[in-house]
Amino acid sequence: MSDAELKQTQEGGSGRLQGSLGPLAIVFIVVAAAAPLTIMVSTPTNMANANGAGMSATYFVAPMLLLLFAGGFAAMSRYVPKAGAFYSYVAAALGRSIGVGAGFTAMGGYFIFQSFVYTLMGLTINETLVSFFGENAVTLPWYVWVFLMIALVGWLGYQEVDVNAKVLAIVLLLEVLVIMVINVAVVARGGGPEGISLTGHLAPDVLFSAPIAISLLIGFSVGLGFEATALFRDEARDPERTIPRAIYITLISAAVFYSISTWALAQAWGTRGISELLAQEPDRQFSLFYETADIWVGSVFSQSVQLLAITSMFACVLAYHNIIARYLHSMGHSVLPLQLTYVHADHKSPYIASLVTSVGGVLITLAWLSTGLDPYVFIGWEIAVGTLSVLIVFVLTSLAIFVFFRRHPDLDRRLWVTGIAPILSFAVLAVIMVTAMLNFSSLSGAADARVLNTVLMLIPPALFCLGVVTAQVAKRRDPDRFQGIV
Repeated sequence: MSDAELKQTQEGGSGRLQGSLGPLAIVFIVVAAAAPLTIMVSTPTNMANANGAGMSATYFVAPMLLLLFAGGFAAMSRYVPKAGAFYSYVAAALGRSIGVGAGFTAMGGYFIFQSFVYTLMGLTINETLVSFFGENAVTLPWYVWVFLMIALVGWLGYQEVDVNAKVLAIVLLLEVLVIMVINVAVVARGGGPEGISLTGHLAPDVLFSAPIAISLLIGFSVGLGFEATALFRDEARDPERTIPRAIYITLISAAVFYSISTWALAQAWGTRGISELLAQEPDRQFSLFYETADIWVGSVFSQSVQLLAITSMFACVLAYHNIIARYLHSMGHSVLPLQLTYVHADHKSPYIASLVTSVGGVLITLAWLSTGLDPYVFIGWEIAVGTLSVLIVFVLTSLAIFVFFRRHPDLDRRLWVTGIAPILSFAVLAVIMVTAMLNFSSLSGAADARVLNTVLMLIPPALFCLGVVTAQVAKRRDPDRFQGIV
């Protein structure tokens, strides 16, 4: 940070963020966005839509495939001294306008994911109240809970990033603890009707019971989000070491933890039995994890898990809020209004960008309310659009990593990290992206609505084009400021 930027930050004006986050603090922020308990609650649904108990292996393989991307991503973080992640990396290699397009697409995807979790949290709070207190429980319309949560998240986003990291760390540790308790209980008691099988989930008829590309597409959900580590570059204690370490810790821990936990869930019901159960009683997809906690640990524990599922979602939206705010803050230095770069004099937070993020959450919720749609309908649409948005930017960034190191071969001579792995990553992620597009109706839950699915699929490209147009306008208005992208 320059002396001028430091002075501006201290006075509460425009400037770069600063902080002393270590790799674990960044991991807590990023992994919280994945919401471990929320993932485990949704895993039975993923099993039903993919390869059943084989999801245990898929949850391991998918993050490991992302290591192909992570190596070059981590290497590039040393040479792109801007905290814009996808936005800065693509701009550095493929041009500023394309970089802004990638930034808009990524930010839009995170806004959509955040909206999905806010809505799910509002619905879940009411369902939990009814579960605890019966039909006479005092509930509120789901959107009232959403607005209350947006306000609370916005207040935390106004605070120092260290405060957010501590909140997320506590919630994340509690989530991991309850999941591990269930894992140990299942194994200690010898599993369900089929006993314990260490390799049953690897049997070909289980592992390939659904198209492997579909299974991997769903499996990537446990690894996505690690790219946000680079957004906290300015707030990291030692970014050149902290960011790469955070990337690898996030991916490897996700692969191991979710694989083991999903394996244990399958053992509770049987490697093949769980697929049969989900096929015969699809309505139990949404309650099966809670049932597992109830049967193997106890009803009081199961109720605690339901409460923690809400805090898991809260941690998720708080993490997304921080990620979006930092995209806005970063782009405020070049193409978006300068006010987005303002840093609070006391909290050192991007408080204007945080406020805009909260307003965006309110506007998206109001937009859905105006349609009168059942929230469970548009949740599926948001998952599909958000997934496609992030995949598109992953593909672009894989290409950007390869191009960047071809243009600057002297920066890093490791052929695997800077050449082979990025190309393999580009190929793998492109296949997954095409798979997502070909199976978009399955992701969106709108199987018979061709026009609707086409419109939804066009949202990520539209966000990209909006970014490119915004970049061109910014370039004409203030070419010197536009040059500050990278």
